[in-house]
Amino acid sequence: MKRFKSPLLILGAMLMGLTSLRANEDVIITVKVDEALGQYYKVEAFMAEMEKSETEARDKAAAIEAEGTALVEQFQELREQANSDILMEEAKQEAAQDAQDKMQEIQAKEQELRQFVGNTRNQFAARRQQQLNLFYQDIAEVVNEIAVERAATLVIDITARAGDGRAPVLYTDGSYDITPLVIERINATKGQEEAAE
Repeated sequence: MKRFKSPLLILGAMLMGLTSLRANEDVIITVKVDEALGQYYKVEAFMAEMEKSETEARDKAAAIEAEGTALVEQFQELREQANSDILMEEAKQEAAQDAQDKMQEIQAKEQELRQFVGNTRNQFAARRQQQLNLFYQDIAEVVNEIAVERAATLVIDITARAGDGRAPVLYTDGSYDITPLVIERINATKGQEEAAE
């Protein structure tokens, strides 16, 4: 009996040692933040809202452009009148002056269009970036919760690319990926928030 106790004690000690070594191992988990962001219901709603705003802006730009086109047509008619052989000299001069005035209107309309398009692009880009930053914060909070639950020592965003401010990863074991869990949790409040509104 004594002979069996000794190997059992050694085996038990080895198992305890392996268990304590395993407890000290780093736990690395990965997440695809871009994928989670793409499937976050708040992002989907925001992008639909942005698309609607962009369509309205395109319509307004098209209306300004149509006004400019109408001015160009008026300018061409006035220029034809100024060069007409049938009109008296006084009418030709008046048409030439009106054509010059119309050209100034055209230039002002072109400037209005350029300004509208530039300002709108800048506003949309700033709005999109500001909102995406808030969504990234939402995802980061969920990632942190899951990391604490899994006793992780490191979480790596495997969708990060060199030069985008996030660390790229060359290899990862797919079993560490918590993306589906992040997507599930980030969308868990969907029905609750819609009911509250």
